Amino acid sequence: MRDWRDALFVPRRVAVVGASATPGKAGSLFMRNLTAPEAGFTGDVVAIHPTADEILGCPSYPRLDTAPDPIDMAVIVTPPSAAPSVIEDCGAAGVPVVVVITGGFAEIGPKGAELQRQLIETAAAHGVRVIGPNCFGVISTASGLNASLSIGLPRRGGVSLVTQSGAYGMAAYTRSIDDAMGFSKIVALGNKSDIDEVELLEFLGRDPETKVIALLLESISDGRRLFETVAAIAPNKPVVAFKTGRHPGAQRAAASHTAALSGDAAVAFAALRQAGAHLVEDGLSLLDVAASLDRQPPLRGRNVAIITNSGGTGVELTDLLEAQGLAVPALSPTLQSTIKSLLPPQGSPVNPVDVTTDWPRFAEMYGGTIKALTDSDEIDAVIPILLQRSALMPEVGDAVIAAHNEALRGGSTKPIHVCWVAPRAADANREKLIAAGIPCHSWPAHTAKILAATVAQPPRRQAPIPAGTSIPVPSSSSADGWASSGDAFSLLQAAGFPVAPFAIVSSAKEAAAKAEEIGFPIVLKAERAGLTHKSDAGAVRVGLRDAETAAETFTDFERRLGVGPALMQRQSAPGLEIVFGARRDKLFGPIVMAGLGGVWIEALNDVALRVAPINDSEALSMLAELQGRKLLAGFRGRAPVDLACLGRLIADLSQWFVAAKWLAEMDLNPIIADSASFAIVDARMRVDEIKRKPT
Repeated sequence: MRDWRDALFVPRRVAVVGASATPGKAGSLFMRNLTAPEAGFTGDVVAIHPTADEILGCPSYPRLDTAPDPIDMAVIVTPPSAAPSVIEDCGAAGVPVVVVITGGFAEIGPKGAELQRQLIETAAAHGVRVIGPNCFGVISTASGLNASLSIGLPRRGGVSLVTQSGAYGMAAYTRSIDDAMGFSKIVALGNKSDIDEVELLEFLGRDPETKVIALLLESISDGRRLFETVAAIAPNKPVVAFKTGRHPGAQRAAASHTAALSGDAAVAFAALRQAGAHLVEDGLSLLDVAASLDRQPPLRGRNVAIITNSGGTGVELTDLLEAQGLAVPALSPTLQSTIKSLLPPQGSPVNPVDVTTDWPRFAEMYGGTIKALTDSDEIDAVIPILLQRSALMPEVGDAVIAAHNEALRGGSTKPIHVCWVAPRAADANREKLIAAGIPCHSWPAHTAKILAATVAQPPRRQAPIPAGTSIPVPSSSSADGWASSGDAFSLLQAAGFPVAPFAIVSSAKEAAAKAEEIGFPIVLKAERAGLTHKSDAGAVRVGLRDAETAAETFTDFERRLGVGPALMQRQSAPGLEIVFGARRDKLFGPIVMAGLGGVWIEALNDVALRVAPINDSEALSMLAELQGRKLLAGFRGRAPVDLACLGRLIADLSQWFVAAKWLAEMDLNPIIADSASFAIVDARMRVDEIKRKPT
């Protein structure tokens, strides 16, 4: 039996189960797509039909095992109830892979889910791999294979698309025809009952015909494996990812900051970015970014030069690029002098380079300026704006292409993207640019968004998972798993983390005595089951400066909140409040969160997420993502936080959390940071249900 990957993308013989000659039926569509002369599929196509001897010029057989030669791939378009028995026939005939187009399985509810379970159990028992069910199908342009619902075979190119949405499989053909996008392979996963995105990514990462992988996900089967696979591929081959479902209608209830601020969509987005994927927020951008990376190198810096024949459009594009985190820097006097020699007296060589309306010299000015910019070390990418007249003039496009080709011959890896603002009368010129490998994006907003999404992601080195570290499980926990503050602080202190001096007190007398030992001023926090946000409940008192006040506060807690202990801490000096959180995600495993903490955390939601464990440099990249990162550098006279030490603390906490395998969730909020030190002043830990010890 052939390997399922070879059988899927380079099949020698394909069978359509449920084939038909009747127009409008799925069995007819697939027979016509597979045998279309313009597709050029060189393999054999056979029909499986209970009575026909021939369908659309192809031999037909009643069952798969009656076909005389081995079949590599079966496309199933039968009613859903028949699919399990067809899979059984595939196993008997030695078919390595099937594509189940038919719907009516898990997507329709429990009855369909049971049918899908039967289908997969049958496939596993016979060694048959399954794409689908409920899917668009498979395309492989190199072999001329269109085993899909697409109305035609897309142009051949370097983009391979893995999608759960059949609509984007169909859109690929349209974009290929309209915008000359080239595709290598397209696979729609449908219900992902067997073969999933990770297995396909592993193959496409090794596939020499695939230059860029485009990934559209509605759900994720194995988050940790997806993260590790993308991280292994991305340094050598771009992966562009679009995850739908980022804004659920209702947020799941959570008892902690970490859970509330690290929902499924946020974790998936952060994990894919950490792994090195180019992230986009819509399907149009998914295809455009993938096509751009197939045509041009990724952007390996932030400095962009603009050439324009419209000053206003150049300013607009500058604003949009800078909003995307890129820069449009003023060029050096030397480079300006070189470019100025190409321009009319009223032209501007500063950046954007404005060639004005000197139409007869457009070709010379655009071509010469691109050469000067690609030769310079000051610039990482060039965007010629071709607006109206410059777009309508064929010689301008020719000059851009010539300059691009000269830069390539000289070894340039700087991307050139055209911002296209032109009427349809200029389409032929646009097609020439695209055929030369130069992306053309309509209007400044889309240009800025696509170029920014092509920024090369730095290699990510994940910290090693701690081995051999034994961290004891707390002696007791509440019914919902939360350990006491005393246990949480004791564990952190034993690991060497900077906790504020503390004690657990159980009476007013003990509170007075411990206050003298710890030193004033002190903070007293009531410890009660189910008391999550203590400040809101009046369960925290700060600035206690003598033993008598400490005792009185303890008594007040018991009067208002009931009998129970209290956590006493030496009050830390004022500083910037940081939050660190961690939890074990059901898909991605251990994840960590860091950001600005204190009482504003839910209001500001200014946090960064990572798959754990992480190292110092990854921790620093988290801090660099924060909207409030300027506060870390010092603000209004406050000394800056030692970022290297804070990064080390976050990395160490991430590794400790991973090693504490019993720990389901942890919140440290806040950690008080000043210029030279840190103090963890609040800590919550939830024990995994399986590891809990009764209170």
